[in-house]
Amino acid sequence: MAISRALLLLSLLLHCLSVALALSTCQTVDMEMVKRKRIEAIRGQILSKLKLDKPPEVEDEVAPVPEEVMVLYNSTLELIQETQSPKTHEAPEDEYFAKEVQKFNMVEDKGASPACDRRDGDVVIVFDASKLRESVTSEALLYRAELRMLQLSSNNAERSVEQRVELYQCNGRTSQRYLGNKFVRSSVPENVWLSFDVTETVKQWLSGKEEFETFKLSQACSCNATENFKLSIAGFENKRGDMASISKKSQNSPYLLIMSTPAERADHLQSSRRKRALDFEFCSTSEEKNCCVRRLYINFRKDLGWKWIHEPKGYYANVCMGPCPYIWSLDNNQYTKVLALYNQHNPGASASPCCVPQVLEPLPIVYYLGRTPKVEQLSNMVVKSCKCS
Repeated sequence: MAISRALLLLSLLLHCLSVALALSTCQTVDMEMVKRKRIEAIRGQILSKLKLDKPPEVEDEVAPVPEEVMVLYNSTLELIQETQSPKTHEAPEDEYFAKEVQKFNMVEDKGASPACDRRDGDVVIVFDASKLRESVTSEALLYRAELRMLQLSSNNAERSVEQRVELYQCNGRTSQRYLGNKFVRSSVPENVWLSFDVTETVKQWLSGKEEFETFKLSQACSCNATENFKLSIAGFENKRGDMASISKKSQNSPYLLIMSTPAERADHLQSSRRKRALDFEFCSTSEEKNCCVRRLYINFRKDLGWKWIHEPKGYYANVCMGPCPYIWSLDNNQYTKVLALYNQHNPGASASPCCVPQVLEPLPIVYYLGRTPKVEQLSNMVVKSCKCS
């Protein structure tokens, strides 16, 4: 009797355990299994990208790679490093939420803004940075900022010449920061809007404390610069007295177009974009257990058994690992309805988001095809950051 009771209790415990495991989405991660799967995926990727049915035959394992080939390989490495933007891609949460669009007109320069070393014909545009900070409380909420100005039409369009103009941020009479340039015509038959992406500059304003900030648009200095080249910008027409002030307050005067995520829509997001990007800078310095990029080194000889790739000997392919928490609250009745509808139409699909690569980088390799050394760049081979999708 006691034995049968013990067996009944044991079966009940096993049943409860199986139910608990079935409901759990947390599984023990076997790194060796992850590595084996990643190795096989990389094996197939490399061969398919090179249009090879099988690894090339190795005629001489110790054949030295010609110097000119190594120069080409190193140049390719440098180019990849230069072209990889330090700015991380927008996190999916940022892309998802609607952006609030606001317009901030330029203000009159009353001497409180940073001074500019200006020349005749320069256009100096001042903005109230304190008002910007009142509307966009954190640089992390800023999505995009554009400086827009209207070039007015002219009766001298037939005498129009093309000239390069440059945009600067003024930090005083002896300090200015170059932001970008455009080629424009001195005269245009119809009004034309000129725009500059100033997102990074406005981010600095939002994290700063200056009350006013200043842009300067000027003709580029060169031996081909056109004398007396002047742009006619709305808000800077040649008027006097009160008319000048009214002109600067007109709807067509230069303004900043700001797109940002309202704080109330982003209150569940992390305050740091770097953290949301789930890249190595965040993942390697935190104890994050959720979705993150994890380092995974692949040695071509040891892991793949390949001797035909001469450079590099191996590389950090990396892998995305970790659970993805739901954005919505599980207590939300609307969420439950949507999830039920999703499961009804997609019975075989996973309702939970997966941890997948977000930013991938290429991998250059040196290999021999017969006796011919080749340098190839394999796209999307290095996982740099991850996301939940």
